[in-house]
Amino acid sequence: MAADKPTVSIAVLTFNRARRLRELLAALAPLVGPDVELIVVDNHSEDETQDVIRDCGVALTCIRTDSNIGVTARNLGLRRAAGEIIVCLDDDVFGIDGAALETIVRAFRADARLAAVNFKVLDPWTGGLCNWVHHCEEERFADATFDTYEITEGAVAFRRAALAEAGWYPETFFLSHEGPDLAFRLLDRGYKVVYRGDIAVQHWHDSSGRKSWMTYYYDTRNQYWLAARNLPAGYALRYLVRGQLSTCVYALRDGHLLHWLRAVRDGVAGLGDVWGDRRTVRATTLAAIRQMDARRPSLAYMARKRLFRRDMRL
Repeated sequence: MAADKPTVSIAVLTFNRARRLRELLAALAPLVGPDVELIVVDNHSEDETQDVIRDCGVALTCIRTDSNIGVTARNLGLRRAAGEIIVCLDDDVFGIDGAALETIVRAFRADARLAAVNFKVLDPWTGGLCNWVHHCEEERFADATFDTYEITEGAVAFRRAALAEAGWYPETFFLSHEGPDLAFRLLDRGYKVVYRGDIAVQHWHDSSGRKSWMTYYYDTRNQYWLAARNLPAGYALRYLVRGQLSTCVYALRDGHLLHWLRAVRDGVAGLGDVWGDRRTVRATTLAAIRQMDARRPSLAYMARKRLFRRDMRL
């Protein structure tokens, strides 16, 4: 690799978490050098974030937005990255070190069709698994490697060339479901998206910067737009029935029914705007997606895991 072009770009997205960002930049500092560049995208923070970046003593590129633009800010970091591999982190996700980078680089260089690697995400207080979005039983698959159509946006590594081919995150989504939308497009171009249980990070779940209603609203609304952009009618219907029932139950449980109803209204109203982006996945891609769905846990399992747990993490 030429000395003026890094192998790895680390892109960190931050918003109003100056303390966490200071800690993360200190943890990443030993990795930065000719072969590893660091990019911080400040999604219009209103705290001391810019002071932290200025005073951190780490060589980095800072991109600051003029307003909070949601997932579009992730795209700014992805597009700016010069490395062949891009490691994307939220500002409260820790654990990427030299050994992890070596494992990530080896994985991409061993498989030319590998487009994205999802990390195992752990709760730093309990050491247990968290942010599990993959459609299989976490007890059986947490330490495994398997194909998936989910992307954990703040704990994932990409092949830059695959992103350039498939496109970036859908910027109209603002928050939520941009990961599977991108994954469907990567899969449809013959790439692989995988989860690897041997690459682990810790997610501190810093609640600053996100209002409590957002997950219930955006998780519900964006399901309509993801389906319209990517999925054939029959599969889209099943996807929406399952997903909308789930978010409705969580919204009822947690007192966010009004936000759920608004999300349904806005999701349906926005279908016309996203229809122009529709590119239904090919039959072979849909067959691969159905194979992944075959690992889905039973309804009873999902009820035990999520129905009586406060908060919604899909």
